[in-house]
Amino acid sequence: MLALAPAVVLTPLASPEVRGDAPAASGSLPELIHVLRTHLDVDATEFETRASRALIEHFGVRREDPAGSDPQAAQNPGEPLARRARLDGGLLYLRIGRVEPGLAPALRAALTEATSTNHSGGPVSGLVLDLRFARGKSLAAAGEAVALFSDRTEAVLHWGDGSAAGSGAQRLWNLPMALLVNGRTEGAAEALAAALRHETGGALLGQATAGTHGVFREVGLKDGTRLQVPAGRIRLGDGSPLPGGPILPDIRIPVPESAERAFLENPTAALVAGGPPGSAAATGTNGGGALQRRRLTEADLVRATRPEPSEPTAEAPAPSQAPTPVRLADPVLARAADLVRGLTAFQKGR
Repeated sequence: MLALAPAVVLTPLASPEVRGDAPAASGSLPELIHVLRTHLDVDATEFETRASRALIEHFGVRREDPAGSDPQAAQNPGEPLARRARLDGGLLYLRIGRVEPGLAPALRAALTEATSTNHSGGPVSGLVLDLRFARGKSLAAAGEAVALFSDRTEAVLHWGDGSAAGSGAQRLWNLPMALLVNGRTEGAAEALAAALRHETGGALLGQATAGTHGVFREVGLKDGTRLQVPAGRIRLGDGSPLPGGPILPDIRIPVPESAERAFLENPTAALVAGGPPGSAAATGTNGGGALQRRRLTEADLVRATRPEPSEPTAEAPAPSQAPTPVRLADPVLARAADLVRGLTAFQKGR
């Protein structure tokens, strides 16, 4: 019997739009199938099963999962705009829960209120948009949200036969911004993150996304199963395709998922600087409410053990009226806030 390797490896295609790259000659594919059927030590049923699984994996076909890959999503579907808060330095924090219809109007309302001249919290200086654990299927909603941040008049996002145009002179946001992502940033939320980075130059911080973005057609099977079959590519405003697979952050900050989930409940939790490592009081606010006690997480301890700034010397005493410095306990949010503050200061300096 002809000796074959225990597995046949096919190189994945570059795009789900491409079909039949190898082998393409008219008689080669049937011949290959005949050789495999003849010499592989499997029966016809197992051969068909393995071939079907390979095709499904190769072309990215996936079963419909209303909750995405997040097992907690079914119990907590979330709102398009899940939370808003003010950070030190006039930064606006917005967390997106779902990229679905209604997201763009909610963002518009939040940004308009924040930039209002009579806002009680003072002028806003920058934005941190949190897409960690965000999911959704609506590429149209993603495009409408991107349009708020773009002065293009042509499309800012393309998907299949659809597209969304920019706001042109009606662009709503021009200040520095940063975007937070992680491995639970899925589907249309990934397209939103990539398109916002492309349109605004805002950096992505956190961890690689889930890699489940794309244009899909839903097909039903006899047993009721719904399959998502790839049907096209997502393209950014300049027409360049969004590469398949996870979207990598510009600044990678690894944080355990359990710690990031804790920060969802209290994103502005802060550690008071100056205390001994591990013993600093953890406090936070829920969008401007009263301070409340919170358990320390692993990420809190990591930040608490970082070296403190040098103590002021006698020759350069610290001003007595200076407020006590605080540090955000969430390391990803803290890094993003520092980045946006730096960009804001740079723009003012110019």
